[in-house]
Amino acid sequence: MLKKVLLTFLLFILSTDFCSAGALYVGANLGEVTNTTDTNNGNFRGMPVGVSLGYGVILSQSFFLGGELFSTLATMGFQDNGLASSYNFGFSLLPGILLGDHSMFYGRVSIVGTRFSPSSSTGSGKNSTVVGGQVGVGLQAGLTRNLDLRSEYVYSAYTSFHQVASPRQDQYNLGLVYRFE
Repeated sequence: MLKKVLLTFLLFILSTDFCSAGALYVGANLGEVTNTTDTNNGNFRGMPVGVSLGYGVILSQSFFLGGELFSTLATMGFQDNGLASSYNFGFSLLPGILLGDHSMFYGRVSIVGTRFSPSSSTGSGKNSTVVGGQVGVGLQAGLTRNLDLRSEYVYSAYTSFHQVASPRQDQYNLGLVYRFE
């Protein structure tokens, strides 16, 4: 599955129409994540540290489209009464609307794999990497010619596993994006 996502992303980058008007970018972010489940009343709260690699293109005067590989490298837990997540990886499409020369409102639609570590209160102690879907919204604003500030909210829903019903995440991220132009 991940190989197909990577192949699609590489084909997107190498597409002749997009390469002439697009830009490769890298990003880093810090966030706050809350994991919940239908299995118990507890939750997990933590601070994820993430990175991204993407390619974006302005398709018209007001429309942006990007493809992005992303990963949460580690998550420091603040409150662990439920379903802890340590890292994730995935692929996103980011359609956006330009608000001006240096700012953009965008959406995020993703496929994500997340490593979960259930506590004993969830009914299972088995670590599992689970695939899910994400949707989100964000704002990106230019700080300098190549450096942008990004703020976003992302909701993730996953398939149930090992007696853990309907795991989901609410995540807020604040990060920097460097565009290679």
